[in-house]
Amino acid sequence: MQGTGAFFSVRNAPKEKENAMQAILDFVNNHFYDIFLPLIILGFLRVAMCLAQLKRTATIRRKKGVYHSVRGNYTELGAWIGILLGLWLCILLPRLWYLGLVLAVALGVLGGKLGTRKGAELDSIYREVALELKREAEAEAARETASRTLESGAEKLPEPCEIDDTNETTENKGEIENG
Repeated sequence: MQGTGAFFSVRNAPKEKENAMQAILDFVNNHFYDIFLPLIILGFLRVAMCLAQLKRTATIRRKKGVYHSVRGNYTELGAWIGILLGLWLCILLPRLWYLGLVLAVALGVLGGKLGTRKGAELDSIYREVALELKREAEAEAARETASRTLESGAEKLPEPCEIDDTNETTENKGEIENG
């Protein structure tokens, strides 16, 4: 079986890769605003969505006293804010868009990590508050149950003046002393 050897040919590969990369760069340069403006709009929409979710979670927490995790929302919020900063650099300096993309990725990762840390801190605070509220509610329920039990049990107990002393028995009755 004889082959043409084209599979092992490496002399055309760098030139083809260079042409493909140049075509991508030309496409981005020609359609710069068609690419970056929708990304920025998407970033603003995601930030607004995260803020709305955080507001909704806070409302539910206030109304129902229920714990909901916010770490994911803060992670996404931090990542999108970092990405938006990098994309704004792309818009402000169009000739350096590639630097803005690298910066957007780096700031997105950094913002995501900061958001995760902030979300974890808030989650631990909210979890502690929710547990404390739960303990207080359980203690209040136990107090109410105990007071209802005492109130209903008090009607069945005889009053101290109603006790008949004539029927009193002693333990020594019936025992004989052997002096």
